[in-house]
Amino acid sequence: MQQERYHGLDCVRATAMLLGLLLHVCIYFMPVEHYFWWSGEYEGDPLNLAFLNFIHLFRMQLFFLMAGFFAELVIDRKGMAHIVRDRIKRIFVPFVIGIVFLMPVFFWVINLGGFYSNELDGLTLSERFTSLILWGTFTENVEIKSLYADRLMHFWFLYYLLLIYLIHFTLRVSTRSFIHPVVNMASRFITYAIKHKFGFLLLGLLSFPFQYSLVSVFFPPSGYNVPLNDLAFYLFFYLSGALLYKNKHLLEVLSSHCWLYLVLSIPFFLYTTEATQRLDESAPVIRDITTWAILDVNKGHVSGWNLWYEGIFHSGWNKVAVVIIRVQLCWLMCFAFIGLAHRYLKTSSPFISYLSESAYWAFWIHPIITSPLSKIAQQLEYVNSLTKCYLVLITSIVIIYWSYNTFVRYTILGDFFMGRRKQRQESTETPFAILSLGKRLAPGVIVLGLLIFILGSLFQYNHQFSTDRVLVESYVGRKQATMNTVISVGGITDKYGNTPLHVATRMKEGLRRYNTVAVLLEKTNEIDSQNCYGRTALFNAVRTGNLEDVKLLMSAGADPDIADIHGHTPAHVAAIKTGMKNDAGSQHYVDILEVLVKEGARMELRDAKGRTVGDCLQQFSGRNIATS
Repeated sequence: MQQERYHGLDCVRATAMLLGLLLHVCIYFMPVEHYFWWSGEYEGDPLNLAFLNFIHLFRMQLFFLMAGFFAELVIDRKGMAHIVRDRIKRIFVPFVIGIVFLMPVFFWVINLGGFYSNELDGLTLSERFTSLILWGTFTENVEIKSLYADRLMHFWFLYYLLLIYLIHFTLRVSTRSFIHPVVNMASRFITYAIKHKFGFLLLGLLSFPFQYSLVSVFFPPSGYNVPLNDLAFYLFFYLSGALLYKNKHLLEVLSSHCWLYLVLSIPFFLYTTEATQRLDESAPVIRDITTWAILDVNKGHVSGWNLWYEGIFHSGWNKVAVVIIRVQLCWLMCFAFIGLAHRYLKTSSPFISYLSESAYWAFWIHPIITSPLSKIAQQLEYVNSLTKCYLVLITSIVIIYWSYNTFVRYTILGDFFMGRRKQRQESTETPFAILSLGKRLAPGVIVLGLLIFILGSLFQYNHQFSTDRVLVESYVGRKQATMNTVISVGGITDKYGNTPLHVATRMKEGLRRYNTVAVLLEKTNEIDSQNCYGRTALFNAVRTGNLEDVKLLMSAGADPDIADIHGHTPAHVAAIKTGMKNDAGSQHYVDILEVLVKEGARMELRDAKGRTVGDCLQQFSGRNIATS
C-alpha cells in the first residue's frame, strides 16, 4: 500500500523556515522606536514592523509543531535507527559546520563595511576572521570574547531541535510503565481540542504557563545556556506535532476550520504589537538578571538558575492578558496554516516540492547574504525604506537560489539539506534553472515592486518632517553629520517619551563610532527628562553598563535620585544588576555603583518594595556597601 505524502505540510514546514528570511530583512528597516543592534534605518516603515510581529508570533512554534509531526512519521515508517542516522546527517552535521565556520563568516562579513560598529576596528581581514572562530578562542581581545560568547546566531533552532530530538527519542524507547498512559491521555486531549471548533482555547491555556514564564514574552532566542522554560515551551509544540501525527485524521478537521481560524486571528493581532512592546519595556530591571538557564557553558559547569519573582510576575493583569492573547493567536495561526495547506496543497506540485526542498539551505545560508546587503541598503538615504527592504529581499533570493542550484541541489550537499540530491539531467529539473525561474517570476516581481515603491513613498512622505533620524543616529552613531542637522535636540522624543539621550545610552559605549552622549549633552538641557516609565538617560546608562556615560552624565549635572515606576533609582539598578551570574559583569556594576555613591547618590531611598540600595545589593548579590 502506498504511503501518503503530506505535500501541504511539507510546504508549511518550508514556509516556517523561509519566513525567517523575510523576518531577517524586515528587522533592518523598521520604525525608530525599535532599537536593536541592527538598527540604522533613519525612517523605517510600519509594514516591516507588522511583518516582524506577525511572523514572530507563531513561526518557530509552527516549525517545531511540524518537526514533531514529521519525526513521528519517520519513526513510524522507517524506525528509530533510521531517524537517528538521518538527523545526525541532516541536523547535527549542518549545525556543527554552521557554528564553526558560517557564524564567523557572518560576523566577519557584516563588519567589513564598518557602518556603525567598531568592535573589529584596527584588525586585518584575516585577524578579524581568526578572532571570530570558536567565539574568540584565538584572540586576547576581551571585548570580542564577551560580544560573541554563547552566540548561535540563527542556528539556535537547530540546537534546540537536537535537544528536543534527544528528549523525544529517549521517551520513545523508554520502558517506563507510566509513559504509555501519559501518551494516551495526551492523545485524547489533543483529539478533543482539535475536534471542537474552539478547542484551540484549551491548548492556549495549557501553553500559557510556558510563555508567561519567559523572561521576555517576545522571547528572543538564547545561546548554549538554554533556559529550561524556553526549551519546554518549544518542546510542548513539538510533542503536540508528534501527537497530531498519531491522530492524523484530525488534519481534515483543521482543513474544515482553517478560514475561521485565520479570520479570528486578524483583529486580535492588530492590537497585540504595541501592548507586547510596552509590557517588555515597562518590566522591572530585575528581569535583566532573571534566567532559567542552569548551565554556564563559558565556565563549563552547572551554575543553577537565577529566578526572581519580580522578574517573572510583573505588570499584573496586563501581562496575563497579553500572554493569553499571544498564545491563542499562535495556535490560531498554526492551525490556520496547517489547515489551509492540507486543504489546498494535498496534491503534488513540482514548484511546491522545489520550494520545500530548498527551504533548509535557504534558511541555513541566508544571513551572510541578507545582513550585509541590508546594511549597504541602509546607507541609501534617498530610497524609501519599504523599497530598500524589497530590493534586498529579491536580490538575496536570487543569490540564495543560485547558490542552491549550483552547490546543493545536484551535489553531495543535497544529501544533507534535502535527504537526497537531484539529477540535473532529468527533464523535470529544467524549469528550476535560475534563468527559467527568473523569466517565469519577473513580471510579478516587477509589478509588486512598483506597488511597494508607491506604498513606501507614502510612508516616506509621512516621515519627511519628523526628527526620527536624530533618534536613530543617537543610537547607532553612524554619521555624526546627521547630528549636526539640529542645533538643539530638546523636545525630540519617540512615542515612549525617550529623548536622544535615552536612546544613546542604550547602546553599549564600546560599539560606537563616536561619542554620541558627549555630542548630545552639548545640544540639550533635558538631562533628567523621564520617559513614560519614569526612566532617565542616567538610568539607561547604568542599566546598559556604560560606566563612561555615567561619569559624563553625572559631570553634566544628572540627578542620580530620580526613580522609575518601580521606585528604582540608577543606584538601585546598579545594585540589582550586581546579581547577574557573570562574575566580571557583576563586578562591573559594583564599579558603577561606587561611582554613583561617590557622586552623592542617596542610598537610603526606597523602591516600591521598600528596599534601599543596600537592601537590593544584599538581596541580589549577597554584597553590602561596606564590603562590595
